[in-house]
Amino acid sequence: MDVAPPSSIRSALAADLRDAPARRRLVLVGVIVWLAYEWGPGNETVTPWLLARLLRDHEGGAAVGVTVAVGVGFTTLQQLLSGFTALAGFAAFRRTAAAAWARLHDRRGGAPAGWDSLGWLPRAALAFGLGTTAVALVEVVTSGRSSAAGHRRAVTTSAVLCGAVVGLIAALTSALVVLGRRVEVLASPTNRLLGILGSPWTWLGLLAAGALVGHLRRRRPPLDSPVQVGQDGGF
Repeated sequence: MDVAPPSSIRSALAADLRDAPARRRLVLVGVIVWLAYEWGPGNETVTPWLLARLLRDHEGGAAVGVTVAVGVGFTTLQQLLSGFTALAGFAAFRRTAAAAWARLHDRRGGAPAGWDSLGWLPRAALAFGLGTTAVALVEVVTSGRSSAAGHRRAVTTSAVLCGAVVGLIAALTSALVVLGRRVEVLASPTNRLLGILGSPWTWLGLLAAGALVGHLRRRRPPLDSPVQVGQDGGF
């Protein structure tokens, strides 16, 4: 891309928001929301909470069927919305795309050359790990095509693939829950665990704890930073 990435996604978003026409700012706001949700802890808390709640409220074969159906449907729809929003945003706002690309490169220790260059397992890992926002970003940056229309197939495929992965996890988890409920000694602990996982307060607490740990890590100086020694020989 021909635009140097700003120092952070935040500064890139601020610059693009400042320069964008009013009507296009809504797209960029959507990109902000989806990036925070998918690249942050949101995606890893909302879906597990929803599926745990369904398992808590259903039993037997219904628990498996409902959990799998909602897991696949909710994830696929969510990923389609986030992917096409990100596709429109990254294609239109090059500073934000460049900064997000730098962040993706840092998080993965490199970035894929393109969706079509990946096998199905790496595709599943990318779609499940970072969502269709990352797929849209990879497509826009690596192809050199700014038009969103040419990348719709990749975004749609990745959304369906992510939904299938969540559906598989939901099927395995719900089957284990059904088995646990049928074993007398495991039934009570299984239901208690689902009660905990089905409560929104559990996931809100985990979000708060994760945010606190991240804040403390950012404030801690690197291990290889020089130690300041005072004139009296003390630290």
